[in-house]
Amino acid sequence: MTTLMPMTRMLDAAFKGALDNCQTNGYSNDHTHNLTPRADVLESETEFRLVLDLPGVKSSDLEINVEKQALIVKASKEAAVPEGFDVRRHERADKAQYSRTFNLGNAVDGENISAKLDDGVLQITLPKSEASKPRRIEVK
Repeated sequence: MTTLMPMTRMLDAAFKGALDNCQTNGYSNDHTHNLTPRADVLESETEFRLVLDLPGVKSSDLEINVEKQALIVKASKEAAVPEGFDVRRHERADKAQYSRTFNLGNAVDGENISAKLDDGVLQITLPKSEASKPRRIEVK
């Protein structure tokens, strides 16, 4: 076991701050890690785009809902031990829960929101409502 200690220290140093892309809300009693994923909010003339990092999340474990004027993103993932391996040191949570809510206001066309998950990066496209798009007013 003492031969693992230098390796453990090297791994600790290598992964120090590895979760800096998420805000940690803490652990629950069942060893679930509650996380608020960081997001980029982008804007073009016709749409807004949210980009969230959700490492290890599959699309089947992702839930996106619009309720009233809020977009709610929830996801979960479970840590699995590969067959034939035993856990010698357990630092990661058994389960991670991601949750984030965005207030939409009247600027978004809630009926045409779309989402795509690719390699742990979620992109949500929020088309702007016609009322919020810039328009030219003709002078008579």
